[in-house]
Amino acid sequence: MATTSPDAISAYILTYNCGLSAIDTDAFASQLFAGLASSKLPDLLVLCLQEIAPIPFALIGGTFLAPYFNKFHEAVHKAARKLANEDDDEPIYTPISARNLGMVGIMIFARNPKAIRDIETGGVGVGLAEMGNKGAMGVRFTYQDGGRSTQLTFVAAHLAPMEDQVERRNEDFKNIARGLVFTSSTAESKKNDTSLSDEGRPLLSISSRDASIYKPTSHLFFAGDLNYRTSTLSPASTDHKDQFPQPRLDSSAPNHYSKLFESDQLNQERLAGRTCQGLTEASVTFPPTYKYQLKEPFLKSDEELSEWKWARHRWPSWTDRILYLDTPSWISRDNPNAKITTHKYTALPLLPTSDHRPVALDVSIPLISIPTPREDDRDDPRVHPPFNINVNWKEQRRRARMLELIAGFVMYFTTTAEGGGLLVLMTAGAVSGYFAIRSIVEM
Repeated sequence: MATTSPDAISAYILTYNCGLSAIDTDAFASQLFAGLASSKLPDLLVLCLQEIAPIPFALIGGTFLAPYFNKFHEAVHKAARKLANEDDDEPIYTPISARNLGMVGIMIFARNPKAIRDIETGGVGVGLAEMGNKGAMGVRFTYQDGGRSTQLTFVAAHLAPMEDQVERRNEDFKNIARGLVFTSSTAESKKNDTSLSDEGRPLLSISSRDASIYKPTSHLFFAGDLNYRTSTLSPASTDHKDQFPQPRLDSSAPNHYSKLFESDQLNQERLAGRTCQGLTEASVTFPPTYKYQLKEPFLKSDEELSEWKWARHRWPSWTDRILYLDTPSWISRDNPNAKITTHKYTALPLLPTSDHRPVALDVSIPLISIPTPREDDRDDPRVHPPFNINVNWKEQRRRARMLELIAGFVMYFTTTAEGGGLLVLMTAGAVSGYFAIRSIVEM
């Protein structure tokens, strides 16, 4: 049963770098909804995932990724049943889409699947040779309920790492804005919606502006491991003792994490108009989300901890973020109460399989159609996007997909136990076949 109010949709968006590992289902389920402002389950649940699986599995996609997606399905089911305090095993959420581009994935769940219309998807790689070791995956759809509707766009992203790669991260966002082009999903692709390995997508049949992430009539949420750091240099040998933040410090202390946030690269670059143009963010009042040592204690809130165990060779940073386009001015003029409302924006406890903490946004989105803007609304990037669509996007994605498959299978056969075993069996079979044919010919 849906929980949508007459005038707003409740959405819970979570971004998480999985650390190339399958999640611990029970651990993830125990913390999944810790970022909600209340105990009420949201209408929409959006999981934006990075490093979702080991590199070869993620690059190949398809059935190689199914076990990793299935663990999230199981965790969502367990967490929702527990929060709803219901004893039966009927699912509360229906999966709407589970897609990946390389190592970046996005999963959408809805309490009322009948409210979802016109699903579109798109993805772009910004890694080596435009492959999906870094990149973005997006899902767009119309939410319609009670005679009202609105269009929603969710994009999961993973940008370039390392402290000194600020300009590269800015370029990655530019390439995502230029190359992530939405196309309609077919009925069949919705049923088996787990990867971009199928290149038989419909051709783009709408304007380039409407196909971009900056669609004039859609809300936009952009989340992921954006990898912006708090320094352009690596830490000195003693910085972990003298300058890294720790819990229970007074906000006036020189190494309180709020002081470190003053050096946050994303805020600096965004406010200067060099990245994430037009996007806004709720106030960041939680500690850095990266980089932690994978040591106990896990699953503990900051109030329960006396120490954050940081990796010494990386500055603690807010790499994991959720941004969005605010309600457009042409809506606010006529409907001043139609606002995106943030109820809570926080980092969840450290989980046992990743050196990142998940970040969650609990938000209400006005259930109102965004009309086509006037051209004089020049300050909104929906009207004048910061970048034009790359006209060669389709061919570049096709070429990158071929490279992903080649790289994925080479790594699968040479770096994984199951792939190595299969390669041995295939080689043995080929050798046996050669000698069998040779013996027949020589008879």
